[in-house]
Parts: sequence; structure tokens; C-alpha cells
Amino acid sequence: MVERPENRVVPVWQKTAFGIGGVGDTLMQNAVNNMANQVLNIFLGINPVLVSLAIFISRLWDAFSDPVIGSVSDNTRTRLGRRRPFMIIGGMGAACLFVVLWSFPFAQTDMGYFAWFLGCSLVFYTFYSLFSVPFNALGYELSPSYNERTRIMAFKFVFSTLAGLMIQWQFRFTQLERFENTLDGMKTVSVFIAGVILCTTLIPAILCRERLAREVAAQKKIRLFTSLKATFRNRSFSLLMLVLILCCLGMFMVTQLGIYINIYYIFEGDKRAASIMLGIAGTTYHLMGGIIASPIISYVAARIGKKRMLMIGLGMALIGAASKFFTYNPQWPYMQLASLALMSPGLACLWILTSSMVADICDEDELENGTRREGMFSAVYGYVMKIGISFGLLLTGFLLNATGFDARAGADQNPQAILYLRILQSAIPATALLLALFLIRRYSITTERAEQVRAELEKRHAQQSD
Repeated sequence: MVERPENRVVPVWQKTAFGIGGVGDTLMQNAVNNMANQVLNIFLGINPVLVSLAIFISRLWDAFSDPVIGSVSDNTRTRLGRRRPFMIIGGMGAACLFVVLWSFPFAQTDMGYFAWFLGCSLVFYTFYSLFSVPFNALGYELSPSYNERTRIMAFKFVFSTLAGLMIQWQFRFTQLERFENTLDGMKTVSVFIAGVILCTTLIPAILCRERLAREVAAQKKIRLFTSLKATFRNRSFSLLMLVLILCCLGMFMVTQLGIYINIYYIFEGDKRAASIMLGIAGTTYHLMGGIIASPIISYVAARIGKKRMLMIGLGMALIGAASKFFTYNPQWPYMQLASLALMSPGLACLWILTSSMVADICDEDELENGTRREGMFSAVYGYVMKIGISFGLLLTGFLLNATGFDARAGADQNPQAILYLRILQSAIPATALLLALFLIRRYSITTERAEQVRAELEKRHAQQSD
């Protein structure tokens, strides 16, 4: 059946419902990583390599479970559709595990804390995959329109920004005077975050319809490895994933270093003052990228194309990352906001436009292979992103040890260790973004190509309907 032009625009209420799911998705993606070092290393004194190892193993498991869930979702046929049953189970399970993860009921040693954190994280991220893979696949399916897809992803990014704001103040709330310590504060904060995860994951699962439910009802089921092979054979997708993994690896390798630089360099060991600065910095970052930049990105990308807009964004993020060496200054603590104000819109381009590009790639894949496999593309997208995040977070602990940083020394840190932290925080993401900028120039799906593919698909659908 040919899609009518008036059906290409998704109603605002449905885009909003889908966007709300971005809150839960972002919280599940980042809330654990964001507090792991503060609780396990800075408060409990566990070796940062052990902390990084626990995060790495759980995120690696998360990444490898994605393709399995993507394949199962693509091949599922239920009255509720291919995506929504998994979203409901994943959201409910993750909300419960987020509270359990910070309880540490039996752990009294470093290895005990490590084992509990790792075990709960593995279960938590399994539920996260059950939600995120079908959720993002649902987003790819909502509209066949090239530009409407960008608007859908912009809606999601705006709501994800709200979650990002919450995450940035997570540490600050654990430092309130009513709590005995960081861990005690995190146990209370986790209950609130779990409630938000539960509500925001159920809304899209209940309210968003699956546009392609009837079209795929008679589609042959595809084996996991056959689907994986076809996904990686797509050159446009492989190139886009290489850009994504570079950016994730470069950014997440040093994302925790900013916390240490603020605490031990800018505020000389004052955790409460640093936690306020981190909250303000995170708020600036997410407001600039999510609230202010998202509609601008959507508007400009519709006029100059997604590829060009993404190149502009990566260039801005590169300049912002390189400037961090100079703007993280104890004499002018707020100067770091200038770097974040450049990086935030640039990275917003990455998250919004790569998701929208994957939806276009799904059309190209259907034209070549005759099947709709948004679940597998969503899974591999998540897999690649999580691999980049996993290895980035794993290397964080080794970087901290390599610089000579010692949490037990408190504010009395080796000045050379602080200098190394500042160099790494700036140089690593700037290099990764530069490589990504060169790679994206080879991306081949332009506005014209996407519209040509869409027209050929609609012609084919009309013939099949006849």
C-alpha cells in the first residue's frame, strides 16, 4: 500500500509520546556510569581499574545482547506488535534493578562490592536492551519521510536532554546534608530515578502505534546471523557506525576525567562545590544541545542535508573539546561552560542525525533485500555505540592510574597527575572527532538518494498490493 503524503507527518502527540521514552532510555544508558566512580572509587576507595572493569563487562554484555534482541523483535508477531511487549518488560525490569544495584546488602570488601555491582549491572543492562532496541526500532518505523525522521529524533533528543539534566545533578543530590554519605544519598536518589524510568518507558509502549505492523505480518522470519551479515554488508551503515564508535570511544574515555579535574584541580578537593559546578556544567551542556540546538538542527538539516549538518556539528564539537585544556581553570571555574556550549550542539547533531540516517538506511536495505529489519539495525547501532562506551569507560581507570592519580591522597594530588588528566581530557576526544569528520565525508545517502529510494519502495508496495 502506498503511503499518502498526508500520512508522512507524524502527529505531535505521538512524537511526544515517543520522545518521552528518550527520558527512560537516557537514564538507563547513563545513570549507572555517571555515579559509579563517585560511589565505588571516591567514597568506597575501590581501585578505579576494578570500577572500570565492572562497567566494561556489563556494557559489553549489554552490547552483545542487542543483536539477539533485535533479531527476536524483528521476528516477533503479537497482537501488540513487534516492539511494544519487549519495551514494557524492559522498562519495568530496569526500574526495579536500578534500586537493587546500589543496595550492597552483603558487600563489605572491595571484591564484594565489585561482585555485587557487576552482577546487578548485568541484569540491569539486559532489561535495558529489552527496552532500547525495540524502542529505537519503533522510532525508525514511525515515518517514511526523510525530514520527518529528523524531527522525530529531535523530539526524542529534547526529552533525552531532560534526563541528562537529571543525571548531571545526581551527584549533587547525594551530597545533601540529610544523607550520611554518598552511598546513603544514592540509595534514596535511585528510588526517584527508578520511578521516572518506569513511567517514561511505559508511555511510548502504550501510546505509539507500529506503522508497519500489517506490512511485516507475512514477512519471512530471518535468522540472526543472516540478518547480522546483511546489516554489516550495507556500506552506508558500516561507515556511519565507524563514525559513531570513534566518537563514543573518544568521548567516554575521558568523560569521567572532568569530575576528577573539577574536584581535585579547580576546587582543591571540595566535593560539594565541585558537585554544584558539575550540575551547572551539565545543565549548560544539555540546555544548549537539547532545548536550544535541537529545533535548529532539525530546521537546518532539512535545508542543507543531514550529512552537511553532521559535518558542521562534528567540527563544533572538535573545537570545544580542544579548548578544554584552557577553559578548565581554577581562577575562572565557569569558563569551562564555553567549551561545553560548543560541544553540546555539535554532539547533538551526532545523536539526532545518525539515528535519522539509520532510518534512511533501513529503506535502502528494504530496496536491496526486500525486508524491514529496523530491529537489527537498531540493535547494531546500539551494539556499536555500547562497544565504544564500554572500551572508553574501561580505559578510564587505566588512564587514571597511568597519570599517577590516587583517590586516597584527597586534595593533595601530584601536580603532574593533574596536568596529564587535563591533556588527556582535551586531546583524546579532539583526535577522535577529527577522524570522524574525515570519514563522514564519504557517506553516500543524500536527500536526493533517500527520496529516490522511497519512491521506488512505494512503487513496489503498490505493485504488491495490486
